[in-house]
Amino acid sequence: MSDAVLTLLKFGLMLVLYGFFGWVLWSGYNQLRGAPVAAAPVTAPQPRFGTPAKTARGQVTILEPEALAGAVMTIGDELTIGRAAACTLTLDDTYVSQQHASIVWRDRQYLATDIGSTNGTFVNRERLVSPVVLRPGDRVQIGSTVLEFS
Repeated sequence: MSDAVLTLLKFGLMLVLYGFFGWVLWSGYNQLRGAPVAAAPVTAPQPRFGTPAKTARGQVTILEPEALAGAVMTIGDELTIGRAAACTLTLDDTYVSQQHASIVWRDRQYLATDIGSTNGTFVNRERLVSPVVLRPGDRVQIGSTVLEFS
């Protein structure tokens, strides 16, 4: 091979390596930049801004952990789940991302979506890789919290 081709290959490899390191730094920064949340247990989840009764079409019941078992939350057009205070359902769990998952009403059905969480969202023990239509009785697991959709 000629020296020019080898030089181009070296620069290409360096560019790929720097791109990879930049991506790692960017990912770490995005994970750490979320606002800190006070570690206070949630006793009864309530909608943050209230849900009008006319738009409420579904609900989730917390099955696990035992401290929150039985709590019911009505879902309006959207339910966001995570550790951040801005989420509709705030969970104090180290395995839950700041903005972890959402359940949204779209096309006359509820869709469960993982919002780029680190540890994943599971519906009926299968990891979400794309939005999934929820059916009554489906179980959604986020961290150590298990919700039943109805």
